[in-house]
Amino acid sequence: MFRPTPAVVAALTDLGEGPAVEAALRARRPDLTDVLLRTAVAHPMLPRPLLAAAVRAAASRLGELHGGHTIEVRVPPYAAVQLGFGTGPRHTRGTPPNVVEMAPGTFLDVVTGRVAFADADVRASGAHAAEAARAFPLLT
Repeated sequence: MFRPTPAVVAALTDLGEGPAVEAALRARRPDLTDVLLRTAVAHPMLPRPLLAAAVRAAASRLGELHGGHTIEVRVPPYAAVQLGFGTGPRHTRGTPPNVVEMAPGTFLDVVTGRVAFADADVRASGAHAAEAARAFPLLT
Protein backbone atom coordinates (compact mmCIF):
# COMPACT_ATOMS: atom_id res chain seq x y z
CA MET A 1 0.00 0.00 0.00
CA PHE A 2 1.40 3.37 -0.99
CA ARG A 3 0.04 6.27 1.01
CA PRO A 4 -0.15 9.54 -0.88
CA THR A 5 2.26 12.36 -0.18
CA PRO A 6 1.73 15.90 -1.45
CA ALA A 7 4.84 15.73 -3.68
CA VAL A 8 3.74 12.48 -5.32
CA VAL A 9 0.18 13.70 -5.80
CA ALA A 10 1.48 16.90 -7.43
CA ALA A 11 3.89 14.99 -9.70
CA LEU A 12 1.15 12.57 -10.79
CA THR A 13 -1.22 15.46 -11.47
CA ASP A 14 1.47 17.16 -13.58
CA LEU A 15 1.67 14.01 -15.72
CA GLY A 16 -2.08 14.12 -16.35
CA GLU A 17 -3.07 11.49 -13.79
CA GLY A 18 -5.21 13.91 -11.77
CA PRO A 19 -8.57 12.09 -12.21
CA ALA A 20 -7.06 8.73 -11.23
CA VAL A 21 -5.35 10.31 -8.21
CA GLU A 22 -8.57 12.00 -7.11
CA ALA A 23 -10.45 8.70 -7.38
CA ALA A 24 -7.79 6.91 -5.32
CA LEU A 25 -7.82 9.64 -2.68
CA ARG A 26 -11.58 9.31 -2.22
CA ALA A 27 -11.16 5.74 -0.98
CA ARG A 28 -11.46 5.05 2.71
CA ARG A 29 -7.79 4.00 2.79
CA PRO A 30 -6.11 5.91 -0.05
CA ASP A 31 -3.61 3.78 -1.96
CA LEU A 32 -1.78 5.10 -5.02
CA THR A 33 -0.08 1.80 -5.94
CA ASP A 34 -2.25 1.09 -8.99
CA VAL A 35 -2.02 4.69 -10.20
CA LEU A 36 1.77 4.63 -9.84
CA LEU A 37 2.12 1.33 -11.69
CA ARG A 38 -0.13 2.48 -14.54
CA THR A 39 1.87 5.72 -14.70
CA ALA A 40 5.11 3.71 -14.89
CA VAL A 41 3.69 1.87 -17.89
CA ALA A 42 2.60 5.07 -19.63
CA HIS A 43 5.76 7.06 -18.79
CA PRO A 44 8.92 4.89 -18.82
CA MET A 45 11.12 7.87 -17.83
CA LEU A 46 9.54 9.00 -14.56
CA PRO A 47 10.79 12.01 -12.62
CA ARG A 48 12.84 11.01 -9.56
CA PRO A 49 10.06 11.48 -6.93
CA LEU A 50 7.69 9.30 -8.95
CA LEU A 51 10.39 6.75 -9.72
CA ALA A 52 11.05 6.34 -6.00
CA ALA A 53 7.33 6.18 -5.20
CA ALA A 54 6.60 3.66 -7.98
CA VAL A 55 9.48 1.40 -6.89
CA ARG A 56 8.39 1.48 -3.25
CA ALA A 57 4.75 0.85 -4.18
CA ALA A 58 5.66 -2.06 -6.46
CA ALA A 59 7.98 -3.57 -3.83
CA SER A 60 5.22 -3.31 -1.26
CA ARG A 61 2.74 -5.02 -3.62
CA LEU A 62 5.32 -7.70 -4.40
CA GLY A 63 5.72 -8.35 -0.67
CA GLU A 64 1.95 -8.54 -0.19
CA LEU A 65 1.54 -11.05 -3.01
CA HIS A 66 4.65 -13.17 -2.49
CA GLY A 67 5.84 -12.42 1.03
CA GLY A 68 8.20 -14.79 2.75
CA HIS A 69 11.82 -15.21 3.76
CA THR A 70 13.50 -17.18 0.99
CA ILE A 71 14.64 -14.48 -1.48
CA GLU A 72 15.46 -10.83 -0.97
CA VAL A 73 14.73 -8.51 -3.89
CA ARG A 74 16.74 -5.28 -3.63
CA VAL A 75 16.22 -2.08 -5.58
CA PRO A 76 18.82 0.33 -4.23
CA PRO A 77 18.44 2.99 -2.97
CA TYR A 78 14.66 2.76 -2.74
CA ALA A 79 13.44 -0.62 -1.55
CA ALA A 80 14.06 -4.21 -0.50
CA VAL A 81 11.46 -6.92 -0.05
CA GLN A 82 11.56 -10.53 1.14
CA LEU A 83 9.83 -13.12 -1.05
CA GLY A 84 8.96 -16.70 -0.26
CA PHE A 85 8.14 -19.55 -2.59
CA GLY A 86 8.14 -22.43 -0.14
CA THR A 87 11.68 -23.61 -0.78
CA GLY A 88 15.08 -22.54 0.42
CA PRO A 89 16.47 -21.41 3.74
CA ARG A 90 14.79 -18.86 5.94
CA HIS A 91 16.79 -15.65 6.20
CA THR A 92 17.19 -14.45 9.80
CA ARG A 93 20.22 -12.13 9.94
CA GLY A 94 23.26 -11.02 8.00
CA THR A 95 23.42 -11.25 4.24
CA PRO A 96 20.61 -13.44 2.92
CA PRO A 97 21.63 -16.52 0.92
CA ASN A 98 19.39 -15.65 -2.06
CA VAL A 99 19.52 -12.08 -3.35
CA VAL A 100 18.17 -10.50 -6.51
CA GLU A 101 19.22 -6.90 -7.15
CA MET A 102 18.33 -4.55 -9.97
CA ALA A 103 18.29 -0.86 -10.80
CA PRO A 104 15.04 1.08 -10.21
CA GLY A 105 14.27 1.47 -13.92
CA THR A 106 14.92 -2.21 -14.57
CA PHE A 107 12.71 -3.18 -11.63
CA LEU A 108 9.80 -1.14 -13.01
CA ASP A 109 10.37 -2.60 -16.49
CA VAL A 110 10.16 -6.13 -15.04
CA VAL A 111 7.20 -5.30 -12.76
CA THR A 112 5.19 -3.77 -15.61
CA GLY A 113 6.09 -6.52 -18.09
CA ARG A 114 8.01 -4.26 -20.51
CA VAL A 115 11.02 -6.54 -20.05
CA ALA A 116 10.97 -10.23 -19.12
CA PHE A 117 12.82 -11.16 -15.93
CA ALA A 118 15.09 -13.47 -17.92
CA ASP A 119 16.07 -10.60 -20.26
CA ALA A 120 16.59 -7.96 -17.58
CA ASP A 121 19.91 -6.78 -16.18
CA VAL A 122 19.53 -8.56 -12.84
CA ARG A 123 22.26 -9.48 -10.37
CA ALA A 124 21.26 -12.69 -8.66
CA SER A 125 23.07 -14.89 -6.18
CA GLY A 126 22.01 -18.01 -4.36
CA ALA A 127 20.56 -21.33 -5.38
CA HIS A 128 16.94 -20.11 -5.20
CA ALA A 129 17.34 -16.55 -6.50
CA ALA A 130 16.05 -17.48 -9.95
CA GLU A 131 12.70 -18.42 -8.39
CA ALA A 132 12.00 -14.69 -8.01
CA ALA A 133 11.10 -14.72 -11.72
CA ARG A 134 7.80 -16.36 -10.75
CA ALA A 135 6.68 -13.11 -9.10
CA PHE A 136 6.92 -11.02 -12.27
CA PRO A 137 5.28 -9.21 -13.93
CA LEU A 138 2.88 -7.72 -11.40
CA LEU A 139 0.76 -6.19 -14.16
CA THR A 140 -0.72 -8.46 -16.80
